[in-house]
Amino acid sequence: MNAIRSGLLLLVCTAWTVLAEEERPNILLIVADDLGYTDIGAYGGEIRTPNIDELANRSIKFTNFHALPTCAPTRAVLLSGTDNHTAGLGSMLPPRILPATDGQPGYETYLHERVATLPELLKGAGYHTYMAGKWHLGKEKGQWPIDRGFEESFAMVLGAGDHFRIGDKQHVENEDWAEPRTEGFYSTEAYTDILIDNIAKYHEDGRPFFAYAAYTAPHWPLQVPDDYLDLYAGDYDAGYDVLRSQRLARAAELDVIPHISGAVEFERVGAAWEELDTDFQRHYARRMEIYAAMLENLDFHIGRLVEYLESIGELDQTIILFMSDNGAESDEVELNPTFAKIISRRGLDNSLERLGRPGSYASYGPGWAQASTAPFRHFKGLVTEGGTRVPAFILHGAGSTEFRIDNQYLSVIDVTPTILELANVEPPDETYGGRSVAPIEGHSFARVLSGSVEPVYDADDAFVMEVHGGRSVRLGRYKLVWEQPPGNTWWGYPIPDTWYRWQLFDLEKDPSEANDISETHPELVQELIAIWDEYAQKYGVVRDNRISNFEHWTSRP
Repeated sequence: MNAIRSGLLLLVCTAWTVLAEEERPNILLIVADDLGYTDIGAYGGEIRTPNIDELANRSIKFTNFHALPTCAPTRAVLLSGTDNHTAGLGSMLPPRILPATDGQPGYETYLHERVATLPELLKGAGYHTYMAGKWHLGKEKGQWPIDRGFEESFAMVLGAGDHFRIGDKQHVENEDWAEPRTEGFYSTEAYTDILIDNIAKYHEDGRPFFAYAAYTAPHWPLQVPDDYLDLYAGDYDAGYDVLRSQRLARAAELDVIPHISGAVEFERVGAAWEELDTDFQRHYARRMEIYAAMLENLDFHIGRLVEYLESIGELDQTIILFMSDNGAESDEVELNPTFAKIISRRGLDNSLERLGRPGSYASYGPGWAQASTAPFRHFKGLVTEGGTRVPAFILHGAGSTEFRIDNQYLSVIDVTPTILELANVEPPDETYGGRSVAPIEGHSFARVLSGSVEPVYDADDAFVMEVHGGRSVRLGRYKLVWEQPPGNTWWGYPIPDTWYRWQLFDLEKDPSEANDISETHPELVQELIAIWDEYAQKYGVVRDNRISNFEHWTSRP
């Protein structure tokens, strides 16, 4: 029987120790929020990202790296190296939306104490541990970053928020709620400043650091400082269908997408650009302009952070890992009941003239999201490749990394064991900090930095995923998928007839997951369903996991 992996394989752990006293590297983990696969230049994008591209182009660049389809489950797996259910994030939605999860183990919606976190383990091994940015792993006291291993933290505990505003009970600074503020704050700049300040504060003591740069850009609301507002004026007037074709061509030239012979089949969500009226086109082109400017701003501040490390002589001692937390976000916030209420209650203004400015609260919708995830199917929230395949790369700041493209399947669950190996820290066995903890399940890919091309996983390893009722099983070239409403997207669009049933795809021939072959491979379907069932039993997956009253929510006004 193929070994079941919660996204990845089980790592056999021994007792926690520091393996060596030799000098250990700093670790800089950079996570962009809702960044699409082809958004940055190094993966085919037209957006100006010179600092990220420079890092990517002297790295090991991954083309088959997977997150989970939504942010909080990804972040739980990222910081624990375990399945999202083990880490308490079987869902990031409350029981009022997913009633079947109420009171069920694995669905606590915060980073649970049953896992030992990456910052806990690094801190215990002598590392300084800092974070700034998005937490989204528990909003109650006792669940904050300071409680889970971060020595210094400034964190947005919610899933999204105004980039110009520290809201009441929205950000925490170490043990306390941050004071509300609307003056002189922009998220990307502030998070970078805080990380630089933290590194500077302890720099002279000679201890290595783990810095978690958990940026909230380019997640909506689409907002940028004034001097970024018009950097891309007019650049997206041709629309998202043209952009999608351009991105595909560039990504193919860069060899960061699978080879596809013939035309790329495309399961469209929403209208074609040419079907939209002029006012709608103008409005949505402007939204994409702001999105691009947000990413250029993010790139600038990542450049600041890297330049600071170089200025203090630490870049040569730093390993940098960059990734997105899921596929591009398609959400229409004006149609999402939760955020529509926020827009109405706060009197926010999404007029064309106000887009991108303080007091606006807009997203860019599925058309641009599908351009950002091409050639892959769908986007954030769904377990298809567009929802889970993300840009990711790793490098040593010293410049000793020999650039190459790595096409093997890897996942966010591999990050914790990779960083622990690089830091010469062995994971705990069954207990840590006086409590029982679950074993780490990912596999380290640290050896890629030394030029190893030995596969991290065996050819017969199965990779299984479940979030908000969406399910997938990947075995070799084949992927079994069960799609259903994801809870944070798909507002206002008809539910496809392919949902609520198993579909099978041959990713070698069909990386876009356009051709369901389940009817011609019934035995393989049953084999993969059996793997799914064993996984669901092992992790206590709630099987009848459907959003309450979803059809009513998705009716367009």
